[in-house]
Amino acid sequence: AYFKVHYPAVYYATYYSTRFTDFDIEVMIKGYDAIKNKIAEINDKGYDATNKEQGVLETLKLALETTARGFKFGNIDLYKSHAAHFTIDKIDDHVLIPPFRSIDGLGESVALKIMEEREKGAFVSIEDFAKRCKVSTTIIDKLRVMGVLDGMDESSQMSLF
Repeated sequence: AYFKVHYPAVYYATYYSTRFTDFDIEVMIKGYDAIKNKIAEINDKGYDATNKEQGVLETLKLALETTARGFKFGNIDLYKSHAAHFTIDKIDDHVLIPPFRSIDGLGESVALKIMEEREKGAFVSIEDFAKRCKVSTTIIDKLRVMGVLDGMDESSQMSLF
């Protein structure tokens, strides 16, 4: 309770990192209204909601509280996100940066590989990122939709014409 009152960013980052395994990070990034709508959508399903949706529902309830208190979820960042832990943005301490594991379908080994490869050097292109980190095309597509790969070239090859 002390940390929730006096150090809320630390509390939320720790709580999300240790207590939850199911996320709908795309909804969480969109903010309060999107989270509220998703909660209502899952609640409307009643007993027809899957176990995964029930897990996501618990996460979204805390996410709703988090955003109501003035915090927001930043986007996944290839150079700032941790493999498994939510972190606090160094520039704005009211922004929580989600880990790679919060992306549905991205496993722990791939998340650790991304962290390992970014230490070796910047990703030149999406192709370079996929090859070095052994990321599937499905995950690449999710990262594209989320805007994580914006600004990166598609291929490592240069066009001479």
